[in-house]
Amino acid sequence: MWVFFINPAFIEPFGLTLIEAAAYGLPIVATRNGGPVDIHRVLDNGLLVDPHDQQSIADALLKLVADKQLWAKCRQNGLKNIHLFSWPEHCKTYLTKIASCKPRHPQWQRTDDGTENSDTDSPGDSLRDIQDISLNLKFSLDGHKNEASGNPENSDENAVDGKSKLENAVLTWSKGFVRDTRKAGFTEKSDQNTGTGKFPALRRRKHIFVIAVDCDTNTDTLETAGKILEAFGKEKTEGSVGFILSTSMSISEVHSFLVSGGLSPSDFDAFVCNSGSDLYYSSLTSEDSPFVLDLYYHSHIEYRWGGEGLRKSLVRWTASINDKMADNERIVVENEQVLTEYCYAFKVQKPGMVPPVKELRKLMRIHALRCHVIYCQNGTKLNVIPIMASRSQALRYLYVRWGVDLSNIVVFVGESGDTDYEGCLVGCTKLPNIVQMTEDCSGSDIRSSLEKVGVLKG
Repeated sequence: MWVFFINPAFIEPFGLTLIEAAAYGLPIVATRNGGPVDIHRVLDNGLLVDPHDQQSIADALLKLVADKQLWAKCRQNGLKNIHLFSWPEHCKTYLTKIASCKPRHPQWQRTDDGTENSDTDSPGDSLRDIQDISLNLKFSLDGHKNEASGNPENSDENAVDGKSKLENAVLTWSKGFVRDTRKAGFTEKSDQNTGTGKFPALRRRKHIFVIAVDCDTNTDTLETAGKILEAFGKEKTEGSVGFILSTSMSISEVHSFLVSGGLSPSDFDAFVCNSGSDLYYSSLTSEDSPFVLDLYYHSHIEYRWGGEGLRKSLVRWTASINDKMADNERIVVENEQVLTEYCYAFKVQKPGMVPPVKELRKLMRIHALRCHVIYCQNGTKLNVIPIMASRSQALRYLYVRWGVDLSNIVVFVGESGDTDYEGCLVGCTKLPNIVQMTEDCSGSDIRSSLEKVGVLKG
């Protein structure tokens, strides 16, 4: 009888049931979203599927049933690797990760008086203790005692003794770690300050102006940006002010946008692109590209991002919209030229014939797809980005990572904007300076507005 375990959840944060199934020798068919991806990478005991694709789920089940060798291989891999999810193995991995920080802190090796630390303070001994315990770990799939364990009383005593060794090893090592971390506090702080010098322009600006004006066309956006840059030409030359462009455009579109207007990437300190899913800095030293991508920002917004599974769901949604049109007219088309890992972009040929943004967001929630859906450029473009990403989130990130003073930030917005306009305003409520631009606004009007709020002196 060929038995396996299936977990096609839309979102699975971890997947304890998959580990339990592997411990009993059951191959798995699981969702490729969330924890099962990591579990499968370690155990290699089954197949991953798109939970939104019924056919792929059926194909995976049939494949395991039809291929007996594959079924046996998955079963064997699960039983062989399941110990990697045991508590001793977890502790060993945890301590190893922390011990990898050892080169950063010489205090691990020497105390302040120059003497060597005792052997008991070394994380290596704790790791060896964990290793000894994990080697003795045996799983009993049928609920029987390990044959090598002897009688039940000795088995219980060994279990208690093993637990005590594990607790003592972790406790001994952690005491040394806390003590040495306190000694190394100044060094750690110094390293962090050195890291923030990678983009010093953001830190030395007296004021930072964020151009977050949404226009129907790039020409209007370019005209507005030109007015703002021209209004502060003197301060820009002195280096006292910096500029950030916050837009729904991709970085390639931004580059073309700047070139068409005779602007240089160096005119801006940072670029918030794709409605807040990507953050770039201008680079004066890069030979390949004038932009530098902040990869660390992605680690803050990738939470519950659907990835390729989400993209396929969106493609199916666009197909359902287009199928309703006469003469095979395509009103929503995937824009492969500008899509990125964290932004799926679509062209909207007829904005009046697509569902409103509230209905589309509701549809995403029904299908357990956690994402932001944003209509941009007067509804002619659709951006789908992570739920944690937004243009205001990018500004908060700059504040936290680079120490940009919020009181020194001025955000220029329009009278209306993309469907994230209200969210952008709400997200910027902690910013004391928000200036609303109008179509007939001139450079002198811009300076007067900032003088009224006390940003500039008359």
